[in-house]
Amino acid sequence: MRGCLSTGHRWRLLGGAVLVGHLALTSTLAGAQQAADPKPESTSATKGAALDTLIYAPHDYGAPEVTETGGARGSDQSETKLPNLLVLAPPKLAATLSAQPTLYWYVSGPSSAPLRLTLLDFEGTSPEPLLELELDPVPSAGVYSASLAEHDVRLERGRLYEWSVALEVNQEGYSNEPVAKTVMAAKEADPALLAKIADAPALARIEALAAAGYWYDALDLLAQQVETDDPSQPWRELRAGLLEQVGLQAVVAFERGDGYAR
Repeated sequence: MRGCLSTGHRWRLLGGAVLVGHLALTSTLAGAQQAADPKPESTSATKGAALDTLIYAPHDYGAPEVTETGGARGSDQSETKLPNLLVLAPPKLAATLSAQPTLYWYVSGPSSAPLRLTLLDFEGTSPEPLLELELDPVPSAGVYSASLAEHDVRLERGRLYEWSVALEVNQEGYSNEPVAKTVMAAKEADPALLAKIADAPALARIEALAAAGYWYDALDLLAQQVETDDPSQPWRELRAGLLEQVGLQAVVAFERGDGYAR
């Protein structure tokens, strides 16, 4: 399926290196979800108040690392350096409250190679992807995104899903392709959290979602607020701070530097 990149202000994309055994990781992640620690609630956001930073609290601090980065040099026939790929996700398992989240990734530079976005049921037995998009080459460094809602894909609550972005530099197969990937958990929300964010202003919703461990929802709401150019909050800096907490330093530098299309 040919897909279109969302490129609002060039903040919208990737593939891996270290491979973890699929069955062992599935078992570990399932146990980690069941033994999740209670999340601290943030109390600093008040309506109309400015916030210096967001606190992301993962569902389980003891969960295994599931995120891989992608980057490699061209083949022996090419001296071209391929861009690095980063999925915008924490090293450890992150959760989504939405059944149709928007996925974000970073490409460190332009590439003539097309990209492939793949979504798999991590616990399923079928090798067929739930979604596979062929994406055009990116013209410049930036953060890219794809919305599952735009492709009529829904996640089942309580299941794990692997998603990845790869540079299609190998025309004969998937081996040796730069690929960044991660695993996300589609989770049910606590009714108390849903009530808390139902009529809350944007900042309070983002803070509550981040504190409750819903990474994908908090990041997407931040992206939406950045697009509004609302001067009441330093939205870009809040987003940079959130990314910095999970070690995405290259994206933080891009966000705070001249590369970002402001």
